[in-house]
Amino acid sequence: MRSRGASRAGAETSTEASYDVVVVGSGAGGAVIASELSERGLRVLVIERGPWVEPDDISHDELAMIATLYRDGGAQTNTDADMFVLQGSCVGGSTVLTNAVCFRMPEEVRLRFESYGWRLSSEDMARCSQYVETAMSVAPLDERLHNAAAQRMHAGMQKLGLEIGRFDKAFDRCIGCGYCNVGCAFGRKRDASTVWIPRALAAGCRVLPRTEALRLQHRAGHVEALLCRDLETGRHFKVSAKRYVLAAGALHTPELLLRSGLGGRNVGKRTSFNAGAIAFAEYEEELDAFDGDQMCVHYFGEGYVIEQIHNPPMSFALTMPGWFDEHHAAMQRYRKRTAAGVLVPTQAVGRVFRGLGSKLLTRWFDHPNLAFRLPEEDVAAFRRGFKMLARVFLASGAKLVIPPLATFTELRSEDELYFIDERLQEQRDLVGFGSSHPQGGACMGDDPSRDVVAPNYRVYDADCVHVVDASLFPESVRVNPMISIMAVAKHAAESIAALVEASPSSEAVTTC
Repeated sequence: MRSRGASRAGAETSTEASYDVVVVGSGAGGAVIASELSERGLRVLVIERGPWVEPDDISHDELAMIATLYRDGGAQTNTDADMFVLQGSCVGGSTVLTNAVCFRMPEEVRLRFESYGWRLSSEDMARCSQYVETAMSVAPLDERLHNAAAQRMHAGMQKLGLEIGRFDKAFDRCIGCGYCNVGCAFGRKRDASTVWIPRALAAGCRVLPRTEALRLQHRAGHVEALLCRDLETGRHFKVSAKRYVLAAGALHTPELLLRSGLGGRNVGKRTSFNAGAIAFAEYEEELDAFDGDQMCVHYFGEGYVIEQIHNPPMSFALTMPGWFDEHHAAMQRYRKRTAAGVLVPTQAVGRVFRGLGSKLLTRWFDHPNLAFRLPEEDVAAFRRGFKMLARVFLASGAKLVIPPLATFTELRSEDELYFIDERLQEQRDLVGFGSSHPQGGACMGDDPSRDVVAPNYRVYDADCVHVVDASLFPESVRVNPMISIMAVAKHAAESIAALVEASPSSEAVTTC
């Protein structure tokens, strides 16, 4: 893999460079804030733990790409190991690995956030959303890219009288290869690494890939430096600036605050997700659902959303229920099978914390712990969602449906839907349960006794630290959150820029 190392060398050796803002993370929040502040003439440095991967570095070797682009090689889980959490670890963050799905924050969600003290009006949200959508070239997915399974699902939804949704996506002449979740080898996907990071670089921003932010060093709430480690050489160095923006995601921003002893007693609490699992259907004929875009149609139900998703073979196999010969036989029918997911916006009952490994093995252990258990209300939403999805599959002509249940189950008619009620009672009853949309953990609001971040995006107990990513969200945003995060980052840039201009100067980089 190539990485752009010129900026790294300059940062490690310079004692004269000076930055206005250091941004930790280069995903949906970090890349936008870096671009916006750089284009305002501020001196910005971006710290990114993952490598810098370009289209020429990307292949359709799923195993190699997942190991390279995903945090922990895609194996990040909760403490009970019955839930995975997928996050990108590369320049561009998770946006590099999305299906480019773009939803605006629903107005009812914005109103809920407003009740927590958010100062983001409907007009501001619309303005910021339009701004990022234009930059990302968001448009309805070309129907010529729809795969055969999407057409079947469309027919099933139509037969049941459901309101069929089509996706808006951030593509540039997509060819429908179906490998969005391992990056775009053709450079056709619009994400943080192809839109906002290039804009930031053109405005003078510097990016340090393969660099880990270890902790913020502070005295009486004033941060004096960010301690970092070069992951290629193991060398430690410090970075100082007027302002620090944390945008490392909803698990790692709270982790960095916990490591630093900042944010107060509520850091890591109220973590939520758009969480889900995948059901499968088999047809008599070969669909070849891999031929086209992965995600084409969706349906919003009561407390859940159904999203059609057809993964390449390895990812398909990882989420397919069944064991040994049974699983092997199922994969032999890959061309006749397809899949769709049920996503539920969970309640904010999760918690990110530092376990013994993080506390005792600080030098080697760099993983946050996540405790999460689905409340019964969310489990009930999954039951409703999977029963509706099974009905859609059956109405579309599927000969059998396999819900993601720990007790292997095949449904051949609606008369068998009761199996879902009987066999889905708690989180551990789901196979392949997880999320790529973690949220919360450093929630923003107007109550310092409840919230971690003030409505101006500043951490309450630190005078120059801001948070600009999904960890701000006090509840699940309920839809794929990329555009919501980017729009909030655009809004945050306007207030942070004014604060930077009023800050005293500081030296930026020293080695240690």
